[in-house]
Amino acid sequence: MGCAPCAGGGAGEEDKFKCLESRWDISTEPIGEGGFGSVHLAKNRKTGKTRALKAMRLKEPEEWQDFHNEILIMTRIKRHHNICHILDSADDKKFGYIVMQACSGGELFDRITQKGLSEREAALAVVDVLSAVRYIHAKRIIHRDLKPENLLYKDKDPGAPLKVIDFGLAVLVEPKHMVDECCGTTSYMAPEVLTGPYDVQCDLWSVGVIVYFMMCGYLPFMGRNDEEKESKILRGAYSFKDNSWNLVSSEAKDFISKLLVQNPKARMTGKQALQHPWIVKRANLSNEPLGEEITKGLKAYAANNRFERAVRHKMATNLTTAELQHWRNKFEELDKEDTGEIPIAEMHKVLKEGAGDGEDLSKMLAELDIDGDGTIDWKEFVAACLEEHTLYNEENLEKVFTSLDTNKSGGLCHKEIAELLGHDHELSKEVMEKLKASRGTDGPSIDSVHMTLKEFKDLLIDRGTLGGKTKTHKAHKTKTRRSKGEGADGAVKV
Repeated sequence: MGCAPCAGGGAGEEDKFKCLESRWDISTEPIGEGGFGSVHLAKNRKTGKTRALKAMRLKEPEEWQDFHNEILIMTRIKRHHNICHILDSADDKKFGYIVMQACSGGELFDRITQKGLSEREAALAVVDVLSAVRYIHAKRIIHRDLKPENLLYKDKDPGAPLKVIDFGLAVLVEPKHMVDECCGTTSYMAPEVLTGPYDVQCDLWSVGVIVYFMMCGYLPFMGRNDEEKESKILRGAYSFKDNSWNLVSSEAKDFISKLLVQNPKARMTGKQALQHPWIVKRANLSNEPLGEEITKGLKAYAANNRFERAVRHKMATNLTTAELQHWRNKFEELDKEDTGEIPIAEMHKVLKEGAGDGEDLSKMLAELDIDGDGTIDWKEFVAACLEEHTLYNEENLEKVFTSLDTNKSGGLCHKEIAELLGHDHELSKEVMEKLKASRGTDGPSIDSVHMTLKEFKDLLIDRGTLGGKTKTHKAHKTKTRRSKGEGADGAVKV
């Protein structure tokens, strides 16, 4: 990765993207546009992976400085599963280019305004944001423009991680130094950003504003213009008196109140925010070591018969948002190349110590690869990590059964079982033949046999023998800069 200028500089629009064409196949048709420039799809010529390319038209010296500063900041950040990371960069005489991870799940802003969020969903989202904020603060980086529009979901799948984007206004702070420059989006600015000087704590104020917005759908410091907004921010004039707050918990209000504190030294830090009862109660993720926690689930999962593994795979899409988000974050930590898949060889390397014997581990991982492509995708991974109390829960099994019963007949036919098993009709036939035998009758052909909900539950809860072998289970501001509006300019999304 590097910011490599184009040879010859790039004279005009016809030379746009030439700096990157040797490495990326770039679509000239933008997928998004704004005051910053445009966003395009770019396919890596070596790997074939599609990413997002942000092309920014740069005119003023300050704009060039901001561009190079963003690259410097993103290079320092490197990788974190809640930050949209940079993959490549270049520039010519007119444009600066940044290739980044593509996020297709949409903005947090959209989810708030379109359907709203439950407190549980909000707390889970805040865990992701605070995780990213703590990470960059440890590197002495202030984002300075945290807002819902700059928080994107990686994809549209349930439990997708939330990622912080757009570090165009971020700044690296020297140890024991403060910042004077006033910049950001007014509605989310901390009071000390307006008056100067300030440090990393200003980002925590922005988080407080975001959570307030999540809970009620409007901003705490509204006004007809920036001057009115700034006046309310400096006075700390907000309330929970509107009717929309009647159903919001006291813990959520307390969380917000401890972030929207005028004195940054009295404001919660990122660490303190993650330890607040509102977060701990609703969204605390497991502290069990990664290798040990995952290996335990993988060992149990690989020992299951194929039918049971297929049910687990299906169940991975029926988990709660909290459970999915927990395991998606674990998957992100292992998916170092951001491909959405983990090569079995890489999983073997990471888990070898925790899983014990190398030969057994290789066999175990091979069995996890349901579609046999040599990699483990996130659904295979989540399925593997399901704990037995989740799998052998009647309510969860009923959800899976209902989703499999596509013709709503109340039973699973040969075709539906085959679909569950990856269209393996031979194995489906074996399952249905054993089902007939378990009923103690030859009966009709398997095409007219339907597995009932009770038989489906009994098969898994009572550890029956259908579909495989029996398994034994164990229980003074110097200058002012505003973000480019309240919209999502600069968002790298698809």
